[in-house]
Amino acid sequence: MNEFDKWRRDYDVLSFSNQVIYHNDLERRYPEQNHFNYELVKSALQLIENPVVVEFGTWKGDLALKAFNDFDIKHWWGIEICQSAINKTKCSKVKYIMPDRFDWFTDERNIEADIIIATHFIEHLSNTHFEQLAEYCKGVPVVHFESPLSKEGNEWNGYEGTHKLTYGWDKVESIMLSIGYRLMYSYPEAKTFIYEY
Repeated sequence: MNEFDKWRRDYDVLSFSNQVIYHNDLERRYPEQNHFNYELVKSALQLIENPVVVEFGTWKGDLALKAFNDFDIKHWWGIEICQSAINKTKCSKVKYIMPDRFDWFTDERNIEADIIIATHFIEHLSNTHFEQLAEYCKGVPVVHFESPLSKEGNEWNGYEGTHKLTYGWDKVESIMLSIGYRLMYSYPEAKTFIYEY
């Protein structure tokens, strides 16, 4: 069993503080984790004028830093579990609200967001946590997910990384449709949803 299989096995019993410790150690070993297709993110951001953005998995603020150069962002809220990555943020824009917590799964959303962005983030969640994330998103006008998921589903045993979600894009889309979204843009590695209810 590799270390990531052990992490997957222990995911549901690790305390929040132990998850932070684990991710801090990962940042020390693998400091560059800014995975996103900026052209796809730009397509989603163009749907909202002067948006309030919530980004899950901000890492070191690379995406926000790029987007602030191209868009009139009202505020950009970051949510990130890795304290070491937060401490090394590259984005110092006044309108960039530094991540300060990650225990959001059972919280009500208290940010009036216009768009939620999660690039290379949802694959690191359990299926249950993804469902809670979808509920957290409900009502936000635009949601953009980017992830290396298959269409049908994913089995990560033996995978050298912290991928956990076994849902594929078909299931992700089904969950989002069930809470009032329609698919706006669809790519093999990304989906952008618009809230209709």
